[in-house]
Amino acid sequence: MATAEPTRADDTGPDPDADARPRVPAPQSGDHDRDDRGDRAGRGAMVELERDHVPDPEAADDRADGPADGRTDGPADGRTDGPADGRTGDAGAVREPSRVRSALDRLGGRLRRHPVLAMTGLSGVLHLVWFFTFANSGGDLAAQDAWAEFVGRHPDSAYNLAWYGGMHPVSYSMVSPYLMSLLGVRTTMMIAGTLSAGLLTLILLRCRPVKNPLWPALAGVFALLCNAASGRVTFGLGNTFALGAVAVVFCWPYRWRYKRWAKALCAAPLAALATMGSPVAGLFVGLVAAALFLQKRRPGAWALGLAPTAVVALSAWLFPFSGTQPMSFGSASLPLLSAVAVFAVVPRDWKTVRITSAVYGLGVLLVWLISSQIGSNITRLAMLFTGVVLMAALPFAVPRSRKWYAIVVAFCGFVGWIGFKSVDDVLRTTPAASWARELAPLVNELQEIGAEKGRVEVVPARSHREASALAPYVNLARGWNRQADMERNPLFYDDTLNSANYHEWLQRWAVHFVVVPKEALDGDGGERERELVQRGLPYLVQIWGDANWQLFKVTDPASLAEPNAVVQRAKQDEMTIDVKKAGRILIRIPYSPWLSVVDAQGKSLKPPQETDASKDRAEGEPKTYDNVDGCLFETEEDADGDKWTMLIAPRAGVYRLAAPYQLPRGTPCPDELKQP
Repeated sequence: MATAEPTRADDTGPDPDADARPRVPAPQSGDHDRDDRGDRAGRGAMVELERDHVPDPEAADDRADGPADGRTDGPADGRTDGPADGRTGDAGAVREPSRVRSALDRLGGRLRRHPVLAMTGLSGVLHLVWFFTFANSGGDLAAQDAWAEFVGRHPDSAYNLAWYGGMHPVSYSMVSPYLMSLLGVRTTMMIAGTLSAGLLTLILLRCRPVKNPLWPALAGVFALLCNAASGRVTFGLGNTFALGAVAVVFCWPYRWRYKRWAKALCAAPLAALATMGSPVAGLFVGLVAAALFLQKRRPGAWALGLAPTAVVALSAWLFPFSGTQPMSFGSASLPLLSAVAVFAVVPRDWKTVRITSAVYGLGVLLVWLISSQIGSNITRLAMLFTGVVLMAALPFAVPRSRKWYAIVVAFCGFVGWIGFKSVDDVLRTTPAASWARELAPLVNELQEIGAEKGRVEVVPARSHREASALAPYVNLARGWNRQADMERNPLFYDDTLNSANYHEWLQRWAVHFVVVPKEALDGDGGERERELVQRGLPYLVQIWGDANWQLFKVTDPASLAEPNAVVQRAKQDEMTIDVKKAGRILIRIPYSPWLSVVDAQGKSLKPPQETDASKDRAEGEPKTYDNVDGCLFETEEDADGDKWTMLIAPRAGVYRLAAPYQLPRGTPCPDELKQP
């Protein structure tokens, strides 16, 4: 990789006393930047460098004793200069090059002259192919469709009540849902993947040790396409900003090399946007920052590292979220092997690359050992950039040496890994046709029976299409966020699901209806849940069904609000409650500081105000408040680990709960009113 600050190597250029054939000097450190002068020499020698590196199939096999790139100052096998392809006929006549080879040579020349534009265009075309062939509405795309639709309908809402009782859009991503709602989910993926390919190629061009950036860039395009096939739009968007931040640090123009504050002012916002787009992308920017910090290259480290840290801290404070995603050893093994392979095969003076791979490998081990929200998401760095680094390191290995074979085998393993994973994601997440063609009867039935007064449990399909298809119509007991699901609903993952605890779970989340799709279900508990429901349970009765769905009613459902209250309607962004008697009302919504008591127009009402008499009292005396419109506070954690929302209703009537963006947040109760 390149360096964050100018070094003496920036002044390196071609030796005026060298041969007429220009050569790029061997790098003193793999972390030196390219500069304008180095680029002029490098571009002039790029074709020759490639020809010098590619082994002649007719050459002797004893090149292992030569330089690392297989070059010598004279002909490798003592042959005189001849045609470009080096072939002669029986009588010594030179063969004409084939048309195919000539066309490939011309294409290669164009690619080398404009590599950034070429890789950007190629990535754009491939993402268009993905859009028209493999882009479906399941898997991660289902989650992103749901979030984009929610913020499109309710852009001013900080809390989505349609998933898991309530989730903040910002806990998923700060900017992705809004951008996806504006541009379209799949359009965002195509733009992000295309720009990422161009930025990655630019970084490779400016990285002086990379002898031929074309092949590493092609490996990057392949990895970006696999990312699109898996539907990771949010991560793809964050990765674009992350590559932009890295490009600012490592590709800073030579003539501005002393304007480090300008570099930091450009890199830091991009690093922050990467974290806002995807916390996982922000984590990867942090890994590069750590590598720079360990090399005592502090300006670049601060520019890349401080902004993501601030974004994560701010979002965790303003939009609290808890979840877990344990990582199996099988999931951790391949990224760990990738980190080890990169550390072992790249040149020793590629310090930034080697330190980043070491820190990443340590991070994979920690995520495997300690359950956290990161989980298998940490594999994405290896899936994107392992192939790029291996292809960049290949010219530094002696052809047919052990290291050369190790790189080739590692690269083939990498291609097989992400290729298989992408194909599996496409096949596994493609939803059944019934979600597009036969959903209307189910939605109509749910609306007729008043499902909006409680929550609906939809046994998760393997494609998780229910998370986006039904969320606009009813509030789901679950959704599609593995971390939240494992945190709040562990019975579907720990093999303890039975009739008794399933009934308790339905009561806990105020589930009124259960929908069972007749298609392949999510392997993590989905099949067991369907078997349990279809076997027959005393508290479930089937009230409707067709060729695609079964609808069951819970005979003794818990209310979303109790006591002395009836939920009139629970929507994605708002809940309307008819309170029969003044007092404390328990509302089965996980508490959020953004929750407010609002009027009919959705405007937040004032929280309780301190009385004039209380203001005149001496300090230390109890305060009194006028609770005119009601207020909310978080309950103590119960036996199931839940912290619900408590409404203090000053009188009987209709109360509306929503979560508009505002400061100060919500309609909180003062501490004096929280006491029973």
